[in-house]
Amino acid sequence: MSTDRTPPAGADRRDFLQQMLAAGAAAAGAGLLAGCATTAGAAPDAGRRAAPATGAADAWDMSWMQRLGRYRTAYDSPEIEQGAALHFAVASTSGYQAALGAADADVTPVLILRHTASVMTLNDAMWERLALGETHELKDPTSGEPARRNPFIGYERGDAHSLIGAAAGLDVLMSRGAIVLACNNALRGVAYRLRQKETQLTAEGAMAEVRRSVLPGVYVMPNGIFAVSAAQDAGCHYMRVLV
Repeated sequence: MSTDRTPPAGADRRDFLQQMLAAGAAAAGAGLLAGCATTAGAAPDAGRRAAPATGAADAWDMSWMQRLGRYRTAYDSPEIEQGAALHFAVASTSGYQAALGAADADVTPVLILRHTASVMTLNDAMWERLALGETHELKDPTSGEPARRNPFIGYERGDAHSLIGAAAGLDVLMSRGAIVLACNNALRGVAYRLRQKETQLTAEGAMAEVRRSVLPGVYVMPNGIFAVSAAQDAGCHYMRVLV
């Protein structure tokens, strides 16, 4: 059999290239079939998903995916950005209501607070404990001093230094149906800081303290990148929070 692969000219050249392409496709197909073969030699059931490791799915509450309304956008906020993600959610909801007559139940902002923005999901006690207002240069809504409480919840009338006002608090948004996803990996970073400050804590103990400080109603996800992907899998539009 000839091993000469030099392509001829004219119409013969076109025939030669078509034969080469067909041969390449056949070889690729054979490789794919070989890679998909099971060790037992039997084809897997079509459409059946692999079962997760025992107990793996039980660690994370994914029920938020069934709570999404007709209009759904994921606001990806890896930084605090002065609470911009909260204002994005308010603006989007009010726009849908004004333009389309949508009800609160029709509009579901999904706030993905990851990386440094993860601290927005922690309660007042943890903000005090770690002096997070000083770390992130955020003011107390009432006094204007470095925040010793979470400035993104608990708005009170007359808070002259508030970043959220009456409508954009994290607690207010969740009461209206917004979904908040927090990054577990980022919370581990908070736990590391807590352990550095309170050296009697074990790594597991510090993480347990941080997880207990997460605001009620917040869904903690394995990591923020997964949260972004899962929100889009659930049909959310994507918006990166930048100011």
